[in-house]
Parts: sequence; C-alpha cells; structure tokens
Amino acid sequence: MTTATATATATAIARFEVGQTYYGSLACSHGHFPVICTKRTAKCVWFEHAIRPEHYPAARCKIHDCGEVEVANFRRWYISSSQYDTSCDMQFA
Repeated sequence: MTTATATATATAIARFEVGQTYYGSLACSHGHFPVICTKRTAKCVWFEHAIRPEHYPAARCKIHDCGEVEVANFRRWYISSSQYDTSCDMQFA
C-alpha cells in the first residue's frame, strides 16, 4: 500500500450531512428515532426530530470521531453517521 492510498483510506469516513435523515437509538429502547441534520460545523452538528419537531426542537450536538464514522448524542439518543436514509418512511408517526 502506498502512502497516497493509506492517506485516502484514512480520510474516507462517513460524515454527517445537512438535510440527511439519520436514526438515533436509546440504550434502553429497541426502536430507532428519525432525526434530520439541519446544520453542521467542524465540531458540532444540529439535529431535530423528523416527525415531531415541536416536541424535539433542533439541538446542538458535539461530533465524536470514531474511526470510520462520526457519532453524536441528541437528547440522549445515540446517532451514527452510518445509520442514515435519504427519505423518512414515516413509520414512526
């Protein structure tokens, strides 16, 4: 493996993207909750609940880099940048 290949592999991690729907989960729950990324900076990301934003308005979360994915905690929900969907299927409504 060349140095260029190693550098490209090291930087190819899944990142949170604005407008993307992600699924959060609680340690004590077996369900997944859809959240939408509304804003992003280098260190923080903002999420709001995809179905009920009036109950869970947008909140800032610190981004943690965990190897190949980014993770964040939104209102005690664990959110990973690898658990995403481009369209919310409304099964949680």
